[in-house]
Amino acid sequence: MSNRKKLMIWLAATIIVQLGIYFYLDRILFAPDASFQVSAVAESIANDGKTFYSRDQSYMARVEPDAVKIYAMPRKQLVRTINLGTQQVSYFTWLEDRNIALLGLHSGDGQNSKVTLTQINPLRDDPGLSATIEKLPTGSRITDVAYSTATNVVYIQIQTVADPVPLYRVYRTDANHDIRRIYFNTNRIGRIGVLQNKDSLVFENLKDDTIIVRHGDGSWKVISPPQGKYRLVGVDSKNNIYIARLNQEGLGETIMEGRLGVGFTFYRKLNKPTAVRDLKLADIILKEST
Repeated sequence: MSNRKKLMIWLAATIIVQLGIYFYLDRILFAPDASFQVSAVAESIANDGKTFYSRDQSYMARVEPDAVKIYAMPRKQLVRTINLGTQQVSYFTWLEDRNIALLGLHSGDGQNSKVTLTQINPLRDDPGLSATIEKLPTGSRITDVAYSTATNVVYIQIQTVADPVPLYRVYRTDANHDIRRIYFNTNRIGRIGVLQNKDSLVFENLKDDTIIVRHGDGSWKVISPPQGKYRLVGVDSKNNIYIARLNQEGLGETIMEGRLGVGFTFYRKLNKPTAVRDLKLADIILKEST
């Protein structure tokens, strides 16, 4: 076989594989759903063994120090076990429109520390799609994930320093498996979210208590009102952004709703001042509709 034919075969195979990855991300893993809410059930966890139910409670995940076990409900039948080995779990969430989970793992020490974000399908034993980031500071771990169903872009928040002040990095990956760090003018990054129709990351700047949007082209802008201190609650499927205004004690008292280019208006007042980490988008919207 000539070198030209070998090259053509190799190029064809590469294109087929790439199209398969795009199809899987677009039609299966991150296909949009009308009721999809970003960041409503995502949780960063410690390795003390925790239980997480899927969107329709047909599956339960139990995170233990040495394994993640998936059970079919309501009979609690064990259907899958993911042995962790030397890895530890720092992040787990079920996708909100299907029974697939995202698992954040970390391992190693020194400059060999690495984190991996992988997807788990309870009905399949083969490894799911994953993204691994290496050469991180000691103890680095995944603390938050935000993804767009329309753009197939995933943002991974990694805590690189825990004490005395937590510091974070954010990495971006997509269907091309292009993993790169996103640089900001701060490393004190809080909760993150994304817009669904464009590659835009919304995040908290904990250094000055503002909310910032950073677009895929690198441009960014402070979008929170100029008066007051704010934290991000979440972004819904219609790109409405919900933020909490803080009181003098740093607790959330008022929820504001807004959109890019429009600004924020009063949405609701909380029943009592609430720690921002306890504010979840699904709870805010659920309470409003009842």
